[in-house]
Amino acid sequence: MKVGIVGAGPAGLFLAQKLGEEAVVYERERRLGVKPCSWVVLSSIEDLITQDEILFKITGYRIFLDNKLIHEVHSKEPFAYIIDKPRFLERLSEGVEIKWERGVIKGDEINGVKYDVVVDARGYQALSQDTVLAIQYDTTYHAEENVLNSYFYSDFVGYGWVFPGPYGARIGIGGEAPLPVLRERLNSILAGEKVGYGVARISMGGLRQGNFVGEAGGAVFPITGEGIRPSLMHAELMYRKLVGEDVDVRNSSLFRIMNAHLKVVEEARKSERPGEYVSRVFMGTLRPG
Repeated sequence: MKVGIVGAGPAGLFLAQKLGEEAVVYERERRLGVKPCSWVVLSSIEDLITQDEILFKITGYRIFLDNKLIHEVHSKEPFAYIIDKPRFLERLSEGVEIKWERGVIKGDEINGVKYDVVVDARGYQALSQDTVLAIQYDTTYHAEENVLNSYFYSDFVGYGWVFPGPYGARIGIGGEAPLPVLRERLNSILAGEKVGYGVARISMGGLRQGNFVGEAGGAVFPITGEGIRPSLMHAELMYRKLVGEDVDVRNSSLFRIMNAHLKVVEEARKSERPGEYVSRVFMGTLRPG
């Protein structure tokens, strides 16, 4: 069985690595890991990353509502990591056949080459609806290297962030708000000199059916925007399906987590203060539904 995969992100490369010689990956970029991303993963997947791929170990978390601190927690052991995503992807790509060209899917063909199975792993570019905008700057601001700062705003679902990054801090925002509103709120938390900029979209619609994997298949947790971990989980399910296992995604932990996030979004949208609703869920002081 020959499998063609379009997209060399976490999902595409993880799937290709598991398939081995059966897989060919197409990637339009000239290097890996260029998509704007905070590079945050939870410690629950530490068996899939190596120590030299960890940039920062996260032991603290702060929640702000309308730029006022409302909650803060710290732990002795890391509950999340900021990883070096390009290095992580480089390791996943070892032994994988990659064609460095834009892959155009037409039925069971990619760029005119026929495959037994074609998998779309292009990321958010494969999504045409149910997405929100996310903006991020790399800055020289010196953020605490063990703390994540999340900034919720009462009037929309989404949040801003100040996370440690390779140059100092990654500062961004994403959510269900018009671009001018997002820029205004982002400007209120920006600090340091801007050294990089990126725009992406985050899926808010849940998992898609068909041969889509990772963010292309909606595998993003909509409340947090977390993409690396759900992409790997989705790729694992796709691999099991391709090798002939009877896989019911509805019985997976990915599906359960995704549905919990979607339920929070649904309830928050009904609230007069949707961002406050989500922040209270994060704090553990409110259970949705």
